Amino acid sequence: MAVATTTKTPTPSRSTMPPVATVYRSADGALHHARCASRMDFMGGRAGLELDFYCLTCCEHVTVTPYVLTRLADAAGLTPARGR
Repeated sequence: MAVATTTKTPTPSRSTMPPVATVYRSADGALHHARCASRMDFMGGRAGLELDFYCLTCCEHVTVTPYVLTRLADAAGLTPARGR
């Protein structure tokens, strides 16, 4: 008789999560596109699960979750900013 065992995978903490590479928060608190360093315009949200932004310079649509906003570093890149 075979016995199956499972191990619980630990949930990653915020300190072990990879850095956000698509957007960053500037000193004035606005979101900027990491590719071109331009300020992004907020277009709206979908079902409270996703937030849509648009870069006017690149003409690119970027979707992030509210959780990503809590993980963004401040302009100095030292500490995560609080979600708004």
